[in-house]
Amino acid sequence: MIKRIFLLGLITVLCAFITACQEDRANSDNQPHNNGQNDRPANNEIKDMHGMVENIERLDLFVKNMQSGKKDKVRLTRFTIEGDPIFHDLDYNGSKLEIKVDTTKDKFGQGEIITYVCKGIQKHESNTETKYSLIECPNLEELLTISHDVDQQDYFAFELKYGVGMKNIIDTKDQRLVKDLQNGETIAVSDFQFSKEEMNKIYKLMILSNYLGEKKLNKECNQEPYKSYELNVWINSGERQFEWSECDKSPDGKEMIELVHDILDILKNNSTYQSLPEVKGSYE
Repeated sequence: MIKRIFLLGLITVLCAFITACQEDRANSDNQPHNNGQNDRPANNEIKDMHGMVENIERLDLFVKNMQSGKKDKVRLTRFTIEGDPIFHDLDYNGSKLEIKVDTTKDKFGQGEIITYVCKGIQKHESNTETKYSLIECPNLEELLTISHDVDQQDYFAFELKYGVGMKNIIDTKDQRLVKDLQNGETIAVSDFQFSKEEMNKIYKLMILSNYLGEKKLNKECNQEPYKSYELNVWINSGERQFEWSECDKSPDGKEMIELVHDILDILKNNSTYQSLPEVKGSYE
C-alpha cells in the first residue's frame, strides 16, 4: 500500500514537471526574437537597423586602413524589416577586399553565403546622405547608404535642455533658444531657426547615434554642481525622450554626451547664437 502511494505521488510530480517544461517552451517559442537587434555592437561590428546606424566610425576606420594597405576585418550587420540579420563580413588582406554576404538567418532570404571579391570601398558624403560604394565589385555595387535628408520626413523637430540646472535650451519645435549666462541671468530668442543644412547635419548626428534605439541612461549624479541633459525628438508621428547626466559613464551615456557636444558645435557657428552675449559667470 505504501509503495503504491509513493508510486502515485512520483507519477504526479513527474507529470507536473513535464507540463511546466512544455509551458515554458511554448512561452519561449511565442516570445519575439530580436536576433541581437537591440544589443550594442561589438568593437568590430557595425549595425544598420533600417537606416539607424551604430558604430559607423569602425567602418570609417576600416576604409582608412584599407586605403593605406593595412590588413583589417569588420562585420556589417543589416537587419530586415522582420528583424532578421544579414551579415556582411569584410576582410581586407592587404591587396584585395573579400566580402561574404550571409543570409542564412534571414527567414525570407536565399539562405546562402555568397563571397564577392572587390578592389575597395569609396565613401561619398553630401548634405543629405552618406554612401559607401564598392569599387570593381561584380554584382555588388553598394555596401551601405545612410540617408539624413530632413525633407524626406513628414516632420522632424527636437528640444535639447542642457547644462547645470538645464537652463540652456534649443527648441526647434517652438523656435526657441535660451542661453544661460551663468550669473543668474538667461537670454532668450523667440524666433530661432536652424538652416536646412544645419538641421540635416543634426539629423545625421542623431541617426549615427541610433536615437531610435533603446538607451540605458542614468540621470543621477553624486557631484555638485553637475550638468544634466534632456533630449526630446519628434519624428513624423513618433516621439523619443532621453534624460541623463554627465556622471553617466556608460557607453550609451558617453554616446549621448558626444551627440550633445556635436550639436553644440553646430549651434556655435549659427549667426543668431553668435550674436548673443558671452557667458558672464561660472558654476565651477
